[in-house]
Parts: sequence; C-alpha cells; structure tokens
Amino acid sequence: MPKPEIINGRVKLLPYSLGDLSKLYNVCKKTFRKWISPFREDIGQRMGRFYTVAQIKTIIEKIGPPVDMTLED
Repeated sequence: MPKPEIINGRVKLLPYSLGDLSKLYNVCKKTFRKWISPFREDIGQRMGRFYTVAQIKTIIEKIGPPVDMTLED
C-alpha cells in the first residue's frame, strides 16, 4: 500500500492504515487513536488493517485535515 504523501498541498485519498494516518498527521498511533475515538460510530469499523476512502473522508471531516492539505479524489 502506498504511503500517504502531501504534494503541493494535496493528498490522494486511498485506503490507509492507522499507522499511515498517524504519520500523515505527524503524531504517534496512540495519539491518533485518541483523536478519532469520539467519532468511532461515524467512522465505522476498519476493513482489516485499512480504513476505506469513505472512512478517510469522514476522519478528515471530523478532526480536520493535516497541515497544508486539500482533498483530491
């Protein structure tokens, strides 16, 4: 699975793991889990290791985008 990258303020939305997302937000996994825990119902359960693209969009809507990022479909 490709690692998330921000290039020119854009990130391609793909299925990402918790570790990938924590790197994107520049925090440890434990901190990222705490950030998204209030929104578990809205986000839904992961499919295996990865969050779906729809779940990634929900996470970004709930906790905000990483610094200097816009969504790219």
